[in-house]
Amino acid sequence: MLKHALRVMQVFRPKLLHCTPLQTLAIRGPLFTNIPVSYFSTSLPKHKKLEMPALSPTMEAGNIQKYLKKVGDPITAGDVLCEVETDKATVGFEMQDEGFLAQILVPEGSKGVKVGQLVAVIVPKQSDVASFANFKDSPTKQPEQSQAASKPASQPQQTPTPQQAPSRATGGAFPKHSKLGLPALSPTMEKGNLMKWLVKEGDKISPGDVICEIETDKASVGFEVQEDGYIAKLMVPAGTKDIKLGTILAISTPKKDNVSSFVNYTLEGASAAAQTIQAQPTEQQEQQQQQQQQSLNNDTPIQTVSQSGSRIFASPLAKEFAKKNNVALEYIRGTGIDGSIVKKDVERFIQSGSKPEVQVQQQQAVSTPQQSQQTQTTSQEQPTQQTTPPPVQVKQQTKPTTASKPVAIEGNPYVDTELTNMRQTIAARLLESKTTIPHYYLTMTVTMDKVLKVREELNKLQKVKISVNDFIIKASALALKDIPQANSQWHGTYIRKFANADISIAVATDAGLITPIVFNAGSKGLGTIASTVKELADKAKANKLKPQEFIGGTFTISNLGMFGIDQFIAVINPPQSAILAVGKTSKRFVPDENGQPKVENQMDVTLSCDHRVVDGAVGAQWLQRFKFYIEDPNTLLL
Repeated sequence: MLKHALRVMQVFRPKLLHCTPLQTLAIRGPLFTNIPVSYFSTSLPKHKKLEMPALSPTMEAGNIQKYLKKVGDPITAGDVLCEVETDKATVGFEMQDEGFLAQILVPEGSKGVKVGQLVAVIVPKQSDVASFANFKDSPTKQPEQSQAASKPASQPQQTPTPQQAPSRATGGAFPKHSKLGLPALSPTMEKGNLMKWLVKEGDKISPGDVICEIETDKASVGFEVQEDGYIAKLMVPAGTKDIKLGTILAISTPKKDNVSSFVNYTLEGASAAAQTIQAQPTEQQEQQQQQQQQSLNNDTPIQTVSQSGSRIFASPLAKEFAKKNNVALEYIRGTGIDGSIVKKDVERFIQSGSKPEVQVQQQQAVSTPQQSQQTQTTSQEQPTQQTTPPPVQVKQQTKPTTASKPVAIEGNPYVDTELTNMRQTIAARLLESKTTIPHYYLTMTVTMDKVLKVREELNKLQKVKISVNDFIIKASALALKDIPQANSQWHGTYIRKFANADISIAVATDAGLITPIVFNAGSKGLGTIASTVKELADKAKANKLKPQEFIGGTFTISNLGMFGIDQFIAVINPPQSAILAVGKTSKRFVPDENGQPKVENQMDVTLSCDHRVVDGAVGAQWLQRFKFYIEDPNTLLL
């Protein structure tokens, strides 16, 4: 057996695959893994390939904002290799092994880097770093690579896509350089807006420098670089919107003298392979473009935006299965993480006999050549009809058409503000909550006299000031411990009940609402809760929250009392089953034991519940326990 393997290795010289132990990211919530794969090759020293990890339940791709290590740097367990923007926040990609960074395969700034895509290579010995100077990963077999390298004219290589572009391009007439692609800066981010550049061509950059500001679906985030060098070319102008993940934003070079070489730099002319493709006969070029387009269509997921404009979360397997069975995902209720659609949901939907098909969408989205000709002929006879054929892929309309544009009122000036990515996400989530969750509401009045007195005494003893909201967080956590049914989530075929109360706190920012989490609030003291909430609120307003600080949560508190609101009802934050709306504390006349009027400080709270999980009696019991704790704050100090 061994001899046979050696003979095969001598003929084909393949890379032998070994898997290292499972690597995990140090974040709370569901387990997200990063599995570096070790390769041993006859031509390269021992090394490990680091793949893009899944940093949130819904993450399919991420944006590499900034590298904190450069090629040749030593790496120890716990070091952060790079900052990855997900659809929720920016997270550090932590290392679990020791070694040296040998090569960066995906440049910082790259967007749409798919989960599992190779990002970098590390080696155990520093002396082996030089062996990877020209290393490029490719999914093709090694023999085919060798043939392509020896015969570039007859077998040209394809130009890598932005997501697959190597971090350093050394081919062609351009000096050594790095391509900075747009990274995924939040778990749900699919595109971003380049607000402004903070550098210009020729400027020196160092690790940690912010070169531009990117607006995501959550906030405006700085794009930090991880390597030393100079900005050689800005590829995308400031103000550009809807930039797809992985799009190359800029080019950097290690030497300032090289900057002038990139004056006329274009991505098309950056590689000799692209020039070879342009030199091919027209027939071969068209055939290759068809193959590239077919490969792109195979890799592109089916429609993930419903006709109503809301985003649909579904696993790749569910998308593929729905596509094969001609089923529209927007009609299926998901039972996966955060309500995402899994294959089992599609199967159950088909078995139920209800099968809204996507033929109409496909007919609108894809037209055959005959249909295109008919459309053009009809358009010539009827000039008022649309002459441009519909796009190949259905996309969410970001701007209203002429037919749907509202008519301005004469004499009344107005301003149209385009939706930010974060505002679109908030709108989709709230619409999903109100249309799919059966809300009901319970209101109770609680007396706050004792809380205000204890708060005043505690604030005299410590530097961190305790707010009324901190008492509410603690009382809510203890009530959830007493009534665990309210600390649960609906998952379609089962209800998940949590042991710890992770309280999400609604924080208003300039960009929109976000809910950082006080984890296991029932086990924390009031002082710890106060300092934690202050730190999280400051991070939220500065767009510095990490995904593990706001992804998850089992119960939400929304407090508008500070704005003078007496009472309101809140929308449930899915997949949670309840949210507490808190009004202001005000003085009210109430009868005493003798029926005489007296003044009390009172507060109204309203609990919104998901009736699928929390029955009315359960919601009432929870409010009773909350009232018990908040009206006797000494119980919160035990």
